[in-house]
This record gives sequence, structure tokens and C-alpha cells, in this order.
Amino acid sequence: MPPELVWYIVCGMTAGLLGGYLGLGGGEIVVPFLTVVLGLDVKTAAPVSLVAVTVNALSSSAEYLKRGMVVLELAIIIATFMVMGNIAGSTVSAAVSEELVRVLLTGVLVYTAVTLLRGRRPAERLVFADNRRRFMGLVVVLAFLIGVLAGLIGVGGGVLLIPLMYLVIGCPLATARGTTTLIVVFSAAAASAVYFLRGAVALPVAAPVVFGILLGGRAGAYFGASARPAVVRALFFAVMMYLAWRLSARALEGLW
Repeated sequence: MPPELVWYIVCGMTAGLLGGYLGLGGGEIVVPFLTVVLGLDVKTAAPVSLVAVTVNALSSSAEYLKRGMVVLELAIIIATFMVMGNIAGSTVSAAVSEELVRVLLTGVLVYTAVTLLRGRRPAERLVFADNRRRFMGLVVVLAFLIGVLAGLIGVGGGVLLIPLMYLVIGCPLATARGTTTLIVVFSAAAASAVYFLRGAVALPVAAPVVFGILLGGRAGAYFGASARPAVVRALFFAVMMYLAWRLSARALEGLW
């Protein structure tokens, strides 16, 4: 078996385990792994990542649905606008500077990492059922923008959706993770379709990554469904800060 094939499978397994545990699609792991560790360019890594994210989110969401950790009404509303954003982002990706996207994403990752780690005091928490009219306008706009950014960089968007639902809408963290996973199925599939139609998906890379992510995704979701919120917040913070560091380093190199 060629060494690069083994590394592609390892990439998928790592993304599946960590993504399933944290309620992410795994693209936040796949793109840095393929670009930073294996040396692929982001234009190749992004479409591969979105295909893998779609498969992983579909596999992981089954566990969250079974445990009743998905708010279907919220998932449908956000997914609709996420899909619009994903299609827009993946369509214009060829015309947007890779370095600029990396810089923007780095800033968002740092902000959400710090905010999510701090959390909110119980008295400040919001209840979606009681505040949908007040916050839904903001939520759908943010969902569209997250979709655009996710389509550009090749991630499912869970790294930004979870803080949106946990901190803005006020969902419990476990519910936010489960609902995000289902949303990512639809949003990543839409962006993947655009890349497929453009012939931008490298199948020799995508196939082993998808195989690996299938191996790790269900296990990650199983453990993530019973994880303690404090542990999830700490891991989420660590992952986002690491990715922010890697993305900013590569972006500054490109700009300078």
C-alpha cells in the first residue's frame, strides 16, 4: 500500500473521531491535515474535505438523532440558508484569494474559541422556543455567511455553527452539537455538488479520506453523545486555537 494512501486514511480517521466527538463535520481537521501535513494545496484539499465532511456528518448524525439531541425545526431553517451560502462560496472560490480567506477564518476561530470556552452564566442563557422571532433574523444572516465561508475554505461550518446555536440561540451544548451535525450533512453536500460539477474533486485522495472518516465518525459520535460539556468546550478551544495558528502562519507566508 502506498505511504500517501495510508496517510489519507489516517487523515480521515482523525477527522472522523474528533469531528464526531465535537459535533463537527471534520473539515476543520481534513483541510489543515492535507495542506499542512501532506503538502496539498487548498484548492485540492477543500473539495476533498467537503466530500468527506458530508459522509462523516451523515454517519454521525444518526447517533445524535437516535438520542434525541437534534432540534429538527432549527436544523431545517439554518440548513436552508447554509446551503445557499455554501453554493455561493464554492461557486466563487476560484476568484477569491486563498490568503485572505485564511486570515478571515483565523480571526473568527480565535473569537469563537475564547467565547465558547468562557460560556455564559445560567441566567444569561436563551431558549430557542421563546426567542425565535427576536433572534432568527440574525441567525439566518449568520448562517448564510457561515455557509459562504465554509464553501470557500472547504469545511462543513460546524466550528462556527456550534457557537452560534450555543451562545446566540441558547441551545444546550449537547443539542447544539447534534443539530449542527445534521445541518452540515445538507450544507456540505451542496458545496460538494458544485465542486463535482466543476471536476474539482480529486477522487484518488477523496476515496481513502472518506474510508478513514467512516471508520472514525461513528465512534466519535458515540462518545460525543455522552461527553461532559466542560470537556467538549476545552477540546473545542484547543482544536480551534491550533487551527487558527496553522492557518495564520500559512496566510502570512502567502501575503509576505
